[in-house]
Amino acid sequence: MGLENGKVHKLERVKNEETPDTGEDVRAGSVEAHRDMSKVAMIVSLLAVLLLVIFFFGMNRNIAGLSDEVKHLGALREDVASLDQRVVQMQSDIPVQVKRMIAHDMINEMAMKAAYLGETLDSESQRTVMRGVLKELQTLRADLEQ
Repeated sequence: MGLENGKVHKLERVKNEETPDTGEDVRAGSVEAHRDMSKVAMIVSLLAVLLLVIFFFGMNRNIAGLSDEVKHLGALREDVASLDQRVVQMQSDIPVQVKRMIAHDMINEMAMKAAYLGETLDSESQRTVMRGVLKELQTLRADLEQ
């Protein structure tokens, strides 16, 4: 309020002619807005709790699955240990078997060559010697097969 020329001026609110003074309406709207916001906050908090529950059960299921996998790994370790023992045993047996197989193959090859030479040589004495060699190779092959 100001004093000009001895007159007192009063500042009044500018009122809109179409809308009456709604001081109470504004307060009621504010309270209603607070109620709406509290409902939104409640819904958001319930959704957060729901998501936490879903997350918890999902993690719980994953951890249970991991526990099963760890148990299976223990069984696999035992299987691998037994396979390692078998491999060691086979490695000790293989050289003897491999040597026999190689010798058997070489004797077969020599027998085929001796049979060919026994039929293609010119002199009868050479063919007779080759037939004797073939018989000896066949005897040796029979010994290796036992």
